Amino acid sequence: MAVLALAFSVGTAWSSTFRPMSLSKLVEQSTSVVVATPVSFSSHWATAGSTSRVVTDVTLEVAWTLRGNDITGQDIVVRTLGGTVGGVAYLVHGEALLRVGQTCLLFLVQSRDGALHVLGMAQGHYLLDPDSNGDWRVRPSPGLEGVLNPQLSAAQSLSGRRLSEVSRLLDEQETTP
Repeated sequence: MAVLALAFSVGTAWSSTFRPMSLSKLVEQSTSVVVATPVSFSSHWATAGSTSRVVTDVTLEVAWTLRGNDITGQDIVVRTLGGTVGGVAYLVHGEALLRVGQTCLLFLVQSRDGALHVLGMAQGHYLLDPDSNGDWRVRPSPGLEGVLNPQLSAAQSLSGRRLSEVSRLLDEQETTP
């Protein structure tokens, strides 16, 4: 009886781990790098092959394009995994958390179906906070807690930097073999 009571009293623990993506990998594998602000979102069921899952399409206003085709001033839609449909929330650990009104730096990749995604999930998403000098400071995504060896990730290279420094760092990654 005690074992049965213990079985029902223990909660479920979920954990996700991810290999770190270096800044050079993010630059090499992304199709574009932008500074953008989410303005709206819509969650729905999407089917890929025989698998259905909840996704969220986030509309963002692009303020600057740092790499890739210049889409400055345009609205783009980025798809993330998870969301809320029918009053039920589906959380995908490690996914980029794009919040309406929170300006961010994004490393984007286009999937075969044409949708834009954040490369490496949370590893390709960085929050931007205005500083007292009129620049922006880079902060890692809140979804990074599952990254193994975080000292090897791009977050180590970018966190705390000014946005004005990021373009130079991206140039250095492109010229480094």
